[in-house]
Amino acid sequence: MKNYLQNLIRLLVLMALLTTSAIAFAQDEMETAAETQAIPFIGVRYWGVDEGILVTGVIANTPAASADLEAGDLVTAFDETSIDFSSIRDVLLTYAAGDTMSLSVERDGAAFTTDVTLMAFPEDLFSNPDYAMPLDLASLGLYVQQCDDKVFIVAAMEGSEVAEAGFHVYDRLISVDGDVIDSIGAADVAVSDLIEGDELAITVLRGDRELTMKVIVEDHRRRRDPRHRPRPRPRLDVSSVYRTDSIGLGYGDDAIQIQEISPAHELYAAGLRQYDLITAVNGAAIEEAKDLFTGEVINLTIARESGTLSFDVPSSAAPLLMFGVDAPEQQDRSVWLGLHEKQVTLGVRYIQLEADSPYFEGSAVSHGAYVAEVIEGLPAGAAGIQVGDIIVAVEGEPATLEIDLRNRIYFHKPGDEVTLDVLRNGELMQVEVTLRVSS
Repeated sequence: MKNYLQNLIRLLVLMALLTTSAIAFAQDEMETAAETQAIPFIGVRYWGVDEGILVTGVIANTPAASADLEAGDLVTAFDETSIDFSSIRDVLLTYAAGDTMSLSVERDGAAFTTDVTLMAFPEDLFSNPDYAMPLDLASLGLYVQQCDDKVFIVAAMEGSEVAEAGFHVYDRLISVDGDVIDSIGAADVAVSDLIEGDELAITVLRGDRELTMKVIVEDHRRRRDPRHRPRPRPRLDVSSVYRTDSIGLGYGDDAIQIQEISPAHELYAAGLRQYDLITAVNGAAIEEAKDLFTGEVINLTIARESGTLSFDVPSSAAPLLMFGVDAPEQQDRSVWLGLHEKQVTLGVRYIQLEADSPYFEGSAVSHGAYVAEVIEGLPAGAAGIQVGDIIVAVEGEPATLEIDLRNRIYFHKPGDEVTLDVLRNGELMQVEVTLRVSS
């Protein structure tokens, strides 16, 4: 049980990292920047909003700090070119370190412009105390998830102040130090200017009661110099990851890296090993590999230091490959439905699909969650859910990229019987599942 809980904690930390505010640029881009010294750098953490990017914190001694940007500022344009979460990287890369740009900013309802002179990405960003990073919820040890404009607490770091404060899973976050919270970004803004030792008041809604917990701020981040991190060979610049207890995959532009693999995993049995690079699928380049859904086997071309190899793997590996090929950048990564011993679970690992996914071909369905794994002994398996099923809706409510399968399960209690609309082999069916806690 202890190892199980430790695995859950590690998974929560990964999820928190995936959903926390981005830094301009994101970490994988920073690592590339540290090698090239050519990437322009502003120095803000940010959260994507409809109008642009919400600054959730300003890094000390960077252009953003010199320009007096503040947490809570809304940046809508660079030199009158509109930006948002998906376009900021491409727009920023049209500039060079040393260039000066004009930022269109909204603060407390007032619009203004400010000039920022870009710097080169600092190689020692994460190790140099001069670049003090603003706090966010995850660095305080409090992990949350968002559904529409509601933010729910899902866990706290073991042994932290927030873990001892009395929060419950599914407490809805209402305010932080009096600031109303309607997104994870807004919560990060509320704590960004705090330092260790400050007292923090967090108000939650539990049922129909509002409760306020006061905690002493702790920073649980661990700094280390990226240059000292061991690197596997051959090297791949990873843009996204998929991790379970038995396998860890890193996805780049033209390859998939086996970062970790257990002897219990089917890909290990097929011959793949740690640090292998998957460079082609069924003879096609990774980004062009669309024929993953026919036949019983998939042929993988593997690059190792010793040379190039070829392996046939079961077609059940398709979801892992699909995740890197077609998964949208901003979706939550493949996740457990059941992150806490008090949380109800469905018992599947899934990939939330885009509307144009090949999985929907030949059907009238355009949304749903592809079941990549059914966990033995949990409700989905008991109800007959199978790998390859697409869960389209829960109690008639659609599972989409915006409100995914996990969020549709959030609001149910142990013992609830829910009806799942399931697409299987091109036909829609309904499956009754009785939910329970994950342990």
